[in-house]
Amino acid sequence: MSMLDNLSQLIFNIYEAFTVAFFLRNDDFLRCLSSVTFAKSFDRNRTIPIEGTLPGWIIKHNEPLVIPNFDKDENTLGYYSTQEGIKSFMGYPMEDKGVIVIDSKKKWVFTDKEKKILGNFASVIQQELKRERLYQEMEERVEELFTERRILSRFHELNSLKISVQEILKEASGLSDADFCFIGMEMAGRLYIYEVSGIPDSEFKMRECSPANSIASIVMEGGRELLLPYNSGYLKEKPLFFPGEAITAKQFFGFPLITGEMVVGTIGFVSLSERRLKETSISLLRDISTFLSLYYTYHWMKENVEKLKDFEPVTGSIQFSTFLNIIEKAFRKEEEFSVISVKLSNIDLYNRKWGYEFTNNVIKKVFQIIRYCVGENALITRKGGGHFYVYLKGSGEQEAKNMLKILNYTILKSIFHGEDHGEKVAIESHLASFPDDGISNIWDMLDRAGGKTKLL
Repeated sequence: MSMLDNLSQLIFNIYEAFTVAFFLRNDDFLRCLSSVTFAKSFDRNRTIPIEGTLPGWIIKHNEPLVIPNFDKDENTLGYYSTQEGIKSFMGYPMEDKGVIVIDSKKKWVFTDKEKKILGNFASVIQQELKRERLYQEMEERVEELFTERRILSRFHELNSLKISVQEILKEASGLSDADFCFIGMEMAGRLYIYEVSGIPDSEFKMRECSPANSIASIVMEGGRELLLPYNSGYLKEKPLFFPGEAITAKQFFGFPLITGEMVVGTIGFVSLSERRLKETSISLLRDISTFLSLYYTYHWMKENVEKLKDFEPVTGSIQFSTFLNIIEKAFRKEEEFSVISVKLSNIDLYNRKWGYEFTNNVIKKVFQIIRYCVGENALITRKGGGHFYVYLKGSGEQEAKNMLKILNYTILKSIFHGEDHGEKVAIESHLASFPDDGISNIWDMLDRAGGKTKLL
């Protein structure tokens, strides 16, 4: 039995009461914290409205109330479901946060003397409530520290791919008392729902959030936290994700996912029921959003570094080894294709006369011209210096010859040694086609395209 229950029993015995109860305020209602009663119709789990009840009047006016000859409707007591024949009533406020009520089936039981004694009990109860609140806060803080440590260890497991992001979201939902949470990721300036935990995701996953008109997008676009209270008018005005969604958000905590100065996404925690999000979890939720930002940034960088291995750094064309693999696969599949070779014949001269920076700019411009002419479906590689190869899938010899003429004309017309130099670029260009040229292997193909062997 708790200290409050012991006090309830003591007051009950001293006053020979029918019912003794302590109620705490919760918005517009009172909930029972401790009680001792003879009444079978007393429901400890029942909430009492402040408006229209005597316990509510006491806490609303912050004044004690004594009715030694109770002749009112017992419904004004609020804590009985049937008539109990109450003849006396007394109540005392506890700093407008709670109230003690005592009633009896005898008249004239409570006087100003009993009210004064009850005031002393109220002071003791207030101190006990403060002590319990501090103890509860300490327990919650200790629990938060354990939770934070556990979640940090979960991020270690996430990074080593032992668990998924869903496991982290479940932990975070439990921490915040959220009914569900989600992660949205930025793609081309828009926010798309990437992960959902707590509700079926089929309606939401990979759908675009309404830009500038959804709660989730506002977090990303503003790059700031958005902590909306329970029953916020903002949640009533705007959808969480998009108009016509099948959910009604009651409360929302949102945090941007940021790398450097760039916002890459949003993590949000949502209440859909009477259960409210825990404000004490905000600090830890903020830490979780930071760790997830680092996690996604790391994997984005890792993915792009892997991709960069396949591309040549100066122009962004694919690496020569990758290009060879593609041609080798085309030979094995016996697919029709052509290879065009374009070579700046005096690239070393450019380096000596105007330097590497100028030469690299020429090489980049040649690559851009080739890309423009051949289109996105063709593949381009730079073997070295100013030597490019172009792979044209599904292209026969005549089509490749036409493309070669276009490349020669465009490059020679467009590329100069800079506006101040006035010398046109000298280029060598050749092509080879499979199966038109009767070539059977990759090296003969490159030799033919590079002009080392003549076409028959």
